[in-house]
Amino acid sequence: MPKIPGIRPAIPTQTIDAYWVYAYHKSSAAANASGSNYGKWMLFYAKPVLDEKWERVKNLLEQGLLGDAAKCSTAKENPNATSSKTGVIIVYTSDYTDQDDVYRVAKVLYDELEYGKTMYYKTDDQTYAGLYANRGSKKNHTYHYPK
Repeated sequence: MPKIPGIRPAIPTQTIDAYWVYAYHKSSAAANASGSNYGKWMLFYAKPVLDEKWERVKNLLEQGLLGDAAKCSTAKENPNATSSKTGVIIVYTSDYTDQDDVYRVAKVLYDELEYGKTMYYKTDDQTYAGLYANRGSKKNHTYHYPK
């Protein structure tokens, strides 16, 4: 993305006017997509490292190593958040039934970001159904990595 004078890239932990900052692969149609098979890997980080990890995810996305899109939580208090001390990076895949692709993306994230703990994958259908941990859902994911 070219730099525009006076416009700074959004830094998640310094953004207070929106719940999310977004990134898309340059050839992505995801910005306007609304398929029923979308899902996402959810990576939870302590706020002090969130911006650094977000930059790495954006680079991986630009290189075409992930799916079409990603988003990162910001400093704006979100009612769906489970903790004010952590943030979440969401990395989308376009078809949760394509397990090869879902786990390919997981491996890239896990290895490149040195995640070191279990990652969880949730379908958009689960999100739309309101399945959130802070609302009492015990099983609010479809896949996990490592398996």
